[in-house]
Amino acid sequence: MKINIIHSSTDIAGSNIRAAMDELIQNPPEGGWPLLAKHTVTFHEWNDRIIHADDDVVDSDADLAIFLARHASVNPVPVLTVHPAGNFITADLGGNPRELGPAAPAWMRAVLRNHQLYAPEGFRVSYEITHHGPTSIHVPYFFVEVGSTETEWRNAVAVRAAAMSVLMADPDSETVIPLIGFGGTHYAVRQTAIALETRGAFGHMMHTRDVGAVSADMIMQMIQKSGAIAAHLDKKAMSKVEADRLEKILAELGIPEITESDMHKLGSMSWKTWSAFVDFAKNIDSAAKIFPHGEVPAGNPASIVLPEDFFSEAFGGLEDELFAELDRVGGVFHLTGKSGKVLPTLLTTGERRHAIAGELIALSVQQITRRQGTTVEGDLITITRLQFDAQLARMQGVPSGPLFGKLVAGEPVTLPDGRTITPEMVTKTIRSTLRIPGLENYS
Repeated sequence: MKINIIHSSTDIAGSNIRAAMDELIQNPPEGGWPLLAKHTVTFHEWNDRIIHADDDVVDSDADLAIFLARHASVNPVPVLTVHPAGNFITADLGGNPRELGPAAPAWMRAVLRNHQLYAPEGFRVSYEITHHGPTSIHVPYFFVEVGSTETEWRNAVAVRAAAMSVLMADPDSETVIPLIGFGGTHYAVRQTAIALETRGAFGHMMHTRDVGAVSADMIMQMIQKSGAIAAHLDKKAMSKVEADRLEKILAELGIPEITESDMHKLGSMSWKTWSAFVDFAKNIDSAAKIFPHGEVPAGNPASIVLPEDFFSEAFGGLEDELFAELDRVGGVFHLTGKSGKVLPTLLTTGERRHAIAGELIALSVQQITRRQGTTVEGDLITITRLQFDAQLARMQGVPSGPLFGKLVAGEPVTLPDGRTITPEMVTKTIRSTLRIPGLENYS
């Protein structure tokens, strides 16, 4: 790639970051600086405020531009930031109204994560939402800033950290998930956490104050200028009305929504694989959420559906044991419904369906036989269990209340008339038979 690094001669922080870069370039680490080793980098100086830069500041054949600048705030905090450029509504700080510049999600994430490594003690590391110009640059670009007062702009350690974050940037564009974000404050707290902890890489991000009036056209501009494949909504930072409206527009535009939790679940799974299983699960239960266990390979989604009573007998109240076994098996999703209850349905690939179905049936039988009397004949499993019978207890003269609890716990009780009632005297035997096709192959 051909990369332009640009600062303004009128910007103290930008000039200092550039000076720190020059010094670092003269003293490279072992193996060199990734930015310089893998790309052709040229430096440019602009003689006005950087927010008013025009397209002439960037080489016509450049692939990426990185602007070095100062960050200022009415609530100043020491901070290292990255952010895209553009204006959702008015153009109070350069650029054109309602115009966004091309963003560079993978590069911004790479610099942000380096900020986390190199930031001086006491400095915050953060994205900023899209909020100023320029907007007419023809290549993807973003800002790297030090803030928020002149003290930080002149802080040698801080500007050196920002310079290192850029020189060490080495994004893996093939693995990141490019996103757009809605909701939150100027410092995009949730989006920052997602980028630092998952493969999520944000392009354009919108403050909560703007989400109520955002149009479908602006959302499409956010997507196109970010190269994003999904949107994240910080719903805790907006009203339900605002969230519902956004979700409706996204659905109409065919833009997937992804939660912070789902970004963590993705792991190293491809977006194509994740999306295929999400869509497949929605056809089973519109409110279904999927949870992967182990590495889920690419392939056509397939379901394994167990009889609900069989599944309940095996794992009712023992979900943690189920999840541990699924982690061991790997390559499978469990599902929850609207209430959060685990469904008796698992997803895997068509190629692995038979093998995993066998593992699951065998595991279920083991769970049932471990806890209660069970016999298996062909594809029938007969479960025999003992259960406290309140009616028998009353017939024996046991009053409802604490004595019932003792009998349920397996303790004998003594009645006022001197008689001793044992648990066996008030226990009934319950047998249930379930038909599980193919059970004889796994029992």
